[in-house]
Amino acid sequence: MTDSNASASSTQEPSGDATIDLRAQLRIAWTHRWLILAAVLLVGGGVAFWTMRQPRIYEATCSLEYDPSPPRPLGNKVEDVSGSPMLTVAASREFYETQNRIIASRTVAEIVVRRLGLHRDPDFMGVPREERDGWQGATVESAAQRVQASLTVTLVRDTRLVLVQVRDPSPERAQRIANGIADAYIEKTINDRMSSTISAVEWLGTQVDDLQGALRQADAALHAFKAEHDVLSLSLEDRQNLIANEMELFSRSLTQTRVHRIELTARVRELEAAVTGDPLTSGNPALTTAGLESLRAQLRTKVAELEALRTRYGPNHPQILSVTHEADQLRAELIEGTRAVLASAEAELREARQTEGGLRAALEQANQRGIELNRWEMEYGHLVRERDSKAALYDLVLKRSSETDLTRMLRITNVRMVDRAIEPRGAVAPRVLLNISIGLAAGLVLGMLLALILERTDRRIRSVEDVEAQGATVLGVIPKMAGGAASGRGRRRRQVAEVFERDLIAHKEPMSAIAENFRTVRTNLAFMGGDGKLGAFAITSPSPREGKSTVVLNLAISLAQSGKKIVIVDTDLRRPRLHRAFKISSARGITTCLANEAEPLDVVVATEIPNVDIVPCGPIPPNPSELLYTERFRVFLRALRERYDHVIFDSPPIGAVTDAAVLGAQLDGVLVVVKPHSTTRDGLHATLRQLRDVSARIIGAIVNDVDGAAGRGGEGYYYYRKAGYYAAEEASAGAAPAKN
Repeated sequence: MTDSNASASSTQEPSGDATIDLRAQLRIAWTHRWLILAAVLLVGGGVAFWTMRQPRIYEATCSLEYDPSPPRPLGNKVEDVSGSPMLTVAASREFYETQNRIIASRTVAEIVVRRLGLHRDPDFMGVPREERDGWQGATVESAAQRVQASLTVTLVRDTRLVLVQVRDPSPERAQRIANGIADAYIEKTINDRMSSTISAVEWLGTQVDDLQGALRQADAALHAFKAEHDVLSLSLEDRQNLIANEMELFSRSLTQTRVHRIELTARVRELEAAVTGDPLTSGNPALTTAGLESLRAQLRTKVAELEALRTRYGPNHPQILSVTHEADQLRAELIEGTRAVLASAEAELREARQTEGGLRAALEQANQRGIELNRWEMEYGHLVRERDSKAALYDLVLKRSSETDLTRMLRITNVRMVDRAIEPRGAVAPRVLLNISIGLAAGLVLGMLLALILERTDRRIRSVEDVEAQGATVLGVIPKMAGGAASGRGRRRRQVAEVFERDLIAHKEPMSAIAENFRTVRTNLAFMGGDGKLGAFAITSPSPREGKSTVVLNLAISLAQSGKKIVIVDTDLRRPRLHRAFKISSARGITTCLANEAEPLDVVVATEIPNVDIVPCGPIPPNPSELLYTERFRVFLRALRERYDHVIFDSPPIGAVTDAAVLGAQLDGVLVVVKPHSTTRDGLHATLRQLRDVSARIIGAIVNDVDGAAGRGGEGYYYYRKAGYYAAEEASAGAAPAKN
């Protein structure tokens, strides 16, 4: 299977990604294991050393209970002036939190400091022994801050219990401080209640005296009003009744008098009309008295007699004159009588009018007295209400003052001690095992972080994926050929590389995993070539010492094993080494040919490996790059192409010189050798870019010297080993290091 197929198959399995990531993390940890171990030991040891030097800390605990129903010796009807907050906010978390803050307050801490003399205790204040001579003590405030720092107040969930915990290097002092804080808090609640009660008693006493004086003034003002208005002998209500009766009597009499006056006025008008008229024709009832009726009758008789005489006698008849005289006298008497009646009626009318005026004045006077009495009543009511209000307020304050004076004698509170603190037996800090465990864990985390940082900042190629990420197709992976202690499969893979020389391992151990990997590269090259246009190609690397020459030799051997005729040309004109692998001379070579001192085929040297020839470097020239870009080189190349199936050029590292770029532009392609943990991403990227700049065909990359010996195709060794292909015992000879 080719590398491209292997890559495709690996990317098709999502579950494999997580495994690869885990393996990558484990690989990072193993690569930097000494750094991680050093960080674990350093941090863990430092924490352990610091923990052992810390003083032992003891914790004393006492518990308090908030009582929502404190005892009431005076009964529920007598209320405490300090109030009952637990009754109104028994379920309020804010109340409990407030009380907890009071327990941990500076005021309570200062009370404890003064009682226990902690500000004069050098052990508690942490004074060094060499500084205690002449030490005068600390301030109460600073000691209180230390008490607060050592104090923890915790409300037990779903209860009314609160735990007061104190930590101190001295177990006995921790016990005393914990109990002292609880006692000081309880006493503070009592004192706060007592202070508010005493203040209330004093204020109520002042109010009683003031209200008593105000009540006396109200009584005096009410009495003065009664005396001034004679309300002492007769009440205002009785006076109101008398005036009402008078007003009713006067009103009734006035009405009757007014009616009588109206009647008299009509009578007088009739009498006046009668006086001016004929006395004989008046039908006024007022003129029908006995005397007037007698005179009227006599007058009628005389008038009738006169009328009779006039018919008989003449006007001057003495008898007529006598009767006329008598009639005139009677008429005069009748008129006089009528006037007398009129005068009597007018006198009666005047009397009626006077009576009416008097009654009207009396009624008006009674009305004024009623209005005045109403005004008195309003003022009287105001004085009575003021007096009653002050009396009621005085009674209330006097009662409250008496109740408060009683509650002042009671020393009760809504908090009580449940358990007093006892002297602790064991230390709670430092927690040696926990601290060391945390230190080791922190060291492990720090080591992993440092390893990840180093891994992220390391620009070296580490995997096939890194090579492919730079745009190069990986044609094969060559395992590490240098041995080391190993176990299991890793050990078996490396034994072959330890026995045989690297440069010719594909020839001397053709069934090894390394030889199989080179054959995988050969197969991939066949697929990359397709129509056979990879007749001449160069092999280079970004940097020196990446195993380029070893790859050239073993790849040539693998190609030759497939029946191809191969020639290797050592164009590393600065540090040639291919002739050493075959133990031949480098006196004549490509430089001899390029200098026109020999023909191309004259410098070809046959090797012990079938179908593999070599063109050594020859004398090292002063201008390697110029020699490779000449017509003579092209003639040399054509001669080799005509005779061999593949012409493989061992080119110097492209990162050091430009020879590989010069060759790549004239050949069918370039193979790039990459060594993990040596080649950098930047170096590989620059190599690929430089080759593309000269339009050289980049065939692919070979990842050389991969740790673990598995690689792509590396498991073939185990297949052959298990099948019994290796009958001979593997020797223990070491291989020489790969060099350019």
